[in-house]
Amino acid sequence: MGKKVVKSGRKTRPKKTPFPLKKTENINELQTELKRINEVNRNKPSSHMKNKAKRQELVLMRNSMKKKIKSKIRRKKQKQREELGADALTPELSNIPQTIESLREKDETFVNLSDEELAEENMNDEYSNYFNKEYDPQVLLTTSISHTDAIYRFMRELKDFIPNSYFYYRRKFDLKKIVELAKEKGFTDLIIVYERVRKPYRMVLVHLPDGPTVEFKLSNVVYHDQIPNVARNRGHHPELIFKNFKTKVGYRISRILNGLFPHTPEIEGKQVCTFHNQRDYIFVRNHRFNFDDDFAKVSLQEIGPRFVMRLLSIQKGTFDNMFGEYEWYYKNKMGLRRRKFNL
Repeated sequence: MGKKVVKSGRKTRPKKTPFPLKKTENINELQTELKRINEVNRNKPSSHMKNKAKRQELVLMRNSMKKKIKSKIRRKKQKQREELGADALTPELSNIPQTIESLREKDETFVNLSDEELAEENMNDEYSNYFNKEYDPQVLLTTSISHTDAIYRFMRELKDFIPNSYFYYRRKFDLKKIVELAKEKGFTDLIIVYERVRKPYRMVLVHLPDGPTVEFKLSNVVYHDQIPNVARNRGHHPELIFKNFKTKVGYRISRILNGLFPHTPEIEGKQVCTFHNQRDYIFVRNHRFNFDDDFAKVSLQEIGPRFVMRLLSIQKGTFDNMFGEYEWYYKNKMGLRRRKFNL
């Protein structure tokens, strides 16, 4: 009989998980384990490893364990809610979602609408005459000097969106010359839309005759004919809704945008324009209310256009690219702190 051949070599051992998930029913123990993993991540114990692949593997394993522990804590809390009921829960177990907006850092410039100082500023700013109903806005729309035919599609819809607005071709006129001509013609506001890659990407709003000048970045433009189940614009003066403009800069922007529309909305048009600020992005929407026969139910039908604006700068006075004084402008590092917002 032949002899058995024994293969020599290293025995492979099963890989051990450096952070085994404990089988526990206690939420406090799971949270302690989560803190331990976070502490390990901060100390970076694997930085001494020369093998980059192993370091990456350890980081991925730690992140995976964190997700598993968080999901297990969430399931435990949900089970406790079902057993105890919503009234018996402690605030720690409450079902209030924690979003970036709810965890927003407190800003010193938050506006209190009942503040006497704010009321005094409103009486003396550039829009005091408008809010005293001394005039109705007349808006001049135009484009940059270099543009394509694609920009006219947005200009047509912007003209329908803003009542009492008139479009004029830019030709080769300098912007300062257009400001002077608009003052002579009695316009109260001037809007210039710039184009890039056949899409509107920047908008400058100049309040006449004394400013301010505001610059926005445009994105995510959706036109009237691209919206499903769209309603036709009948040219009524809309109601206005401004949401989440909480700081002084945000309150200033809400007054500037309000100054583009007539004072009194035409209720028979059932039209509403919404400016919703979320994380310093202003979402613009235009809807119509639709009531049923007995006025028991109401639905919204979008009119369009829809687009998103981001504030770039607020300049005192009319447009001056060389010597203008800025009230506020966007800096490159403003987006580093995720819970810090400006509007």
